[in-house]
Amino acid sequence: HCGQIQGFFGPRTPCDNLEGSVVALPYFANLNLKSESTIVASPDAGGVHRAKHFRDRLKKRYHIDAGLAMIIKQRLRANAIERMDLVGNVEGMDVILVDDMIDTAGTLTKAASELTTRGAK
Repeated sequence: HCGQIQGFFGPRTPCDNLEGSVVALPYFANLNLKSESTIVASPDAGGVHRAKHFRDRLKKRYHIDAGLAMIIKQRLRANAIERMDLVGNVEGMDVILVDDMIDTAGTLTKAASELTTRGAK
């Protein structure tokens, strides 16, 4: 979840921050996505930096200049989402939803549903 945590455990307990983008970037590049119809989206406001970083690497390494969108979620309590609001236009677009960790997958599945409702492919 956080690269800085690697040094916390000391030499007896090795710990690595594994990034999914190592395999995700080439996977999405091989799908022949087009810049004008691709959006990278964050399922919450806190992940926008991560989604932007993913989008920037997609452009730099694979020349896919995707757009950026985000969802602002309102929580009732932990693992309970009250509502989600989309910032950006995803209608008719291929959307890559980028998140850092999955606990119950509630945020990810609700975000995917919201994106689909808004016209994402």
